Amino acid sequence: MHSDDIRTSILDLFCTIITLLNDTIMMKSCIGFIGLLACGNCNNHISRTRTDPIKAFHCKSNSNHNRAISIRGGGGDASSSTQLNLSAAATMSSLFAGSVGGAIGVGIAYPFDTLSTKAQVSSGKSDEKQANLIQNIKTIWNNQGINGFFEGVFVTMIGQAAIKSIQFAVNEITLLYLETNATIQSNLLKMAIAGTLAGLLSSFVVSPIELVKIRMQAQNKSASKKNDDDHDDSDISSQVYSNDFECAKYLIKHEGWRALFCHGLGITIIREIPSFAFYFVAYGLLARSSFAVQLGNHAAPLVFGALAGWAMWIPTYPADIVKTLVQVQDSKNKMMGPMQITAKLYRSGGVKAFFDGLEPKLVRAAVKHAATFWVYEIVMNMLRPIP
Repeated sequence: MHSDDIRTSILDLFCTIITLLNDTIMMKSCIGFIGLLACGNCNNHISRTRTDPIKAFHCKSNSNHNRAISIRGGGGDASSSTQLNLSAAATMSSLFAGSVGGAIGVGIAYPFDTLSTKAQVSSGKSDEKQANLIQNIKTIWNNQGINGFFEGVFVTMIGQAAIKSIQFAVNEITLLYLETNATIQSNLLKMAIAGTLAGLLSSFVVSPIELVKIRMQAQNKSASKKNDDDHDDSDISSQVYSNDFECAKYLIKHEGWRALFCHGLGITIIREIPSFAFYFVAYGLLARSSFAVQLGNHAAPLVFGALAGWAMWIPTYPADIVKTLVQVQDSKNKMMGPMQITAKLYRSGGVKAFFDGLEPKLVRAAVKHAATFWVYEIVMNMLRPIP
């Protein structure tokens, strides 16, 4: 396949995704919800691939009941093919299940994310001695107690519900489009393109959500013990917020709406595109492997979700640490750009500096994504049980 054909297919795909999202998700939402209740237990739905991020429904007695297209799995066996379904009911089910799984997954793993952010922020201050994992845990516990590990969790859980809905929907619609309209034959390339677009489009929601999260996690509650005369408004870490909404309100008031949505957006896109290409490719390949049968319906989402989480974070973690250090800066003050931060990190600690806080991030990734896919499967089975 020529590169011109690939570019043309991708350009057409952008327009198709927007049209399908608008038609399937927005305009048909009411119909889809009614359809979900009406045919959720339909006996004609005889199969669904259990450990695949792409939702599979197959109805063989009525071709108008569901529009399904078969895509071969990684093994090339027709019996293991995945069914992509674009019915409104199925789309609503997968969106809801993805939202619940994403919110619960990030909530369970949030303390590890807080520890990782603390380590990343500390790595950007070359004049300070770097605290290790145990020291960070003790500091947070002594200053803030258990609540210190969950600073910003509320907004992040709400945001993850929206983010996972976008990612799952875009991934599914993209794969369907590529199967029906593109001349690409490689399933691996299809999954990579779908993951890339899922990461790109979700970045516009990820960036403002993570900006608030990072500001909440980076704050130093011990600063609240200082006198007002000693408080420096130009120092992000000296700002103390009682909750997520106060943080967002302060950010909008002092830095503006543009900062909320655009501060760190570029580096977020740079991180998200490869992250979700690795994520959906890893999970898709594992779901099509023989291990899926060996592990079973309950263990497979846990194991494959954890491995997919590692696959997305290990190669992109340096971009994540740069993104954190970009977004922790006050956009009203003179800021360092991603390239300046990258150079500073390298000068201060070499390659190792780009992996500060990786250990809690990997624990967080395994827990979060294992829980996300496990909860997703449970919710999908409740909404669309297999007879």
